[in-house]
Amino acid sequence: MCGRYRFGEGIWDEDLAVTMAQAVRIAEKFGVKMKTEGEIRPTDVAPVIAPSARDRSLGAFPMQWGFTHPKRGMLVFNTRMETAQERGMLAGSIDDRRCLVPAECYYEWKKIDPKRKERYAFRATDGSPLFMAGLYIRTSDVRQLPCFTILTQDAQKAIRDLHPRMPVLVPWSRAAEWLSPDTDFLGMLHDLRVEVQAEPA
Repeated sequence: MCGRYRFGEGIWDEDLAVTMAQAVRIAEKFGVKMKTEGEIRPTDVAPVIAPSARDRSLGAFPMQWGFTHPKRGMLVFNTRMETAQERGMLAGSIDDRRCLVPAECYYEWKKIDPKRKERYAFRATDGSPLFMAGLYIRTSDVRQLPCFTILTQDAQKAIRDLHPRMPVLVPWSRAAEWLSPDTDFLGMLHDLRVEVQAEPA
């Protein structure tokens, strides 16, 4: 799972920086405080990349990380990719509401002993930004902000001893493919591979 990630404004290229500016304008319009740098936690509002509902053009939008499960009352901020299609609340998101969550890195904690954990930062081995696959839902919130969840998968062998799960990572070169409703959901997710490395954080 992924319970923290870091958003670093300075790592985005020129085209993506323009896209992020769109999210800032939308957040200001709705009077929402959106985090554009530093550590992002569940329930924070952060920039998320998704197709526009109007013309399917790629853009960034302010979304809240996580939503309350309607029956269990728990906060849902990660969803296993293997079972996402079985969750009724996400049924409409599989094809129509996919997103990408940009990050400099994400964090996991390894249990050292019953009283101590060590935090690790996971980054792309080539130093590029990470784009975590996600799904979002529309809400009746007065702010009219969507809420997103990050999809997870079994961790790569090299990092499995630190944590058994990891976010599904999408290469930027395949972003448009992932965000298209015409792309097979599980077929593409099983075909993705972005190598990551970890270091104590």
